[in-house]
Amino acid sequence: MNGPGETYTADYRQRAPSYKTRYNPGMPRSLKACLAEYPRVMLEAIAESWGVTLTDEQLPEIVDRLVADMTNPDNARRVIGRLSDVERDALATVARAGQARAHVIARKYGDVRHLGPGRLEWEQAWRTPASAVERLWFSGLLHIGYGMDQLFHGKVFFVPPEIPHALPPLAVNRPEFAVRVVPEPHDMRDDGDSLAYGIFVLLAYLRNASVRSRTGNLPARDLSHLLPRLRYAGLAPERKDAAQARRVGFLQHLTRKALLASRLEGQWKPTDAAALWLKQDALTRCRRLYQAWLKDPDWNELWLMPAVRCEDTGWRNDPLLARKAVIACLARCPANSWIDTLSFVKALYDLDPDFMRPDGDYDSWYIRDAASGRYLTGFSSWLQVEGELIRYVLEAPLCWLGMVATGCSALGERMDRFKLTERGAAILGSGGIALATPTRLTVQSDLQVIVPHGASWYDRFLLERFARWVNEGTESARYRIDARSIRGCVEQGSGPDQILAFLRRASAGRVPATVVKYVRKCSGASGCDGSPHKTSLDDAA
Repeated sequence: MNGPGETYTADYRQRAPSYKTRYNPGMPRSLKACLAEYPRVMLEAIAESWGVTLTDEQLPEIVDRLVADMTNPDNARRVIGRLSDVERDALATVARAGQARAHVIARKYGDVRHLGPGRLEWEQAWRTPASAVERLWFSGLLHIGYGMDQLFHGKVFFVPPEIPHALPPLAVNRPEFAVRVVPEPHDMRDDGDSLAYGIFVLLAYLRNASVRSRTGNLPARDLSHLLPRLRYAGLAPERKDAAQARRVGFLQHLTRKALLASRLEGQWKPTDAAALWLKQDALTRCRRLYQAWLKDPDWNELWLMPAVRCEDTGWRNDPLLARKAVIACLARCPANSWIDTLSFVKALYDLDPDFMRPDGDYDSWYIRDAASGRYLTGFSSWLQVEGELIRYVLEAPLCWLGMVATGCSALGERMDRFKLTERGAAILGSGGIALATPTRLTVQSDLQVIVPHGASWYDRFLLERFARWVNEGTESARYRIDARSIRGCVEQGSGPDQILAFLRRASAGRVPATVVKYVRKCSGASGCDGSPHKTSLDDAA
């Protein structure tokens, strides 16, 4: 493990492009095909770079001569030897990628000027190239095409397939994944399974209440009943209302996206999948919520984060791209170590700055800075948009899900470090987690039921059919069996025998006689004294 202040590095394995290698008119072009498209003055520029003297040959003859010389390994070695380190690095990068998006290469190595044949000949621009990329272009080593796939439609640079075979080995200066390990923070926030607990509370409420809503979000009246039960750790008082509203919205949205609740005959009710989810262990429950969020195109962090204001002028972003990029880097962070957030943002910038805009469009998205109202356009605004989005994904959805813990160096300051939790590491496949055996409920003679936090959530879900929640402590929750709750359970088809059978199972048979007598008495008041009931609590869950 790295100590505080040390830098954690890992080899960066450059991935092959996700798009197909494709140029107009639709297939990779050979060197001969590329050269045949150039005017004579461009061929003269290339010939000069390769030491080829042209006379009065026709264009097809010039092309054939250049192809023969450029694919000769000895000639290629000589030409490459005259390139600068930056030019060799640019050539190696493009050659290794097969094709490279022009805006990515141009950002690091420069671009090619738009020069017509007349200006090219008048200025003899090949003798004073404006960039490393332009030098390679005038040498005929690098060419321009148009790539096309689902994410990108635009200019690419490529090296014709014949040239790499003639090139000597070229080293690629690949970026390194590097993040900085920092000390444990003064102020820390670890939500654990509080979001999942909130979904449990919501499911129990939906099962017992009649909630009608087109969107699936609870009306204010219903939501007010739940807020006292939801645990919100680590929210600064001055931001509590706004942060709480965002988190409650995420909780309700994720309940639907994870298929734990759906609308039936106008009412929102738990699904069959919800019962199965409640029976699972904490890690499996979290994994289901995480996967639902990871694949959800409708929850758009860019439009929700408080640092910016997005204007709806027709442009759209894909929130899945940003999530996948952040998760890919998060999975490579050292386990059980606090990571400097800025170094994480910089690592993603170095590896894949266009993770959210694969087409390199930094001008047509209308985004304002929330504080100043200034438009954030151009690549120069990357930290204010992409950088803030990375921070928000860490401190909002990933923290809410219990995947990361966040912290800051001093109380009240902004989050400046985070740690992949045991739960997060286990879900991302870089660690394990010990799973505790569910504990039993304790049924007391005063009609109260003590539910340890380690008890089965499914048992607790069934308990809420006939018992009223009283309060939540640090180690357990307290419920009270009351007549109204029992009558509601009986009206839904479960009688005293089913209630008592559940209590005996969940408490290992320890049900006081006073509780048995009270349950039968309250059930009898609803006409259920002695009449057979065939619907168990599980069946009616």
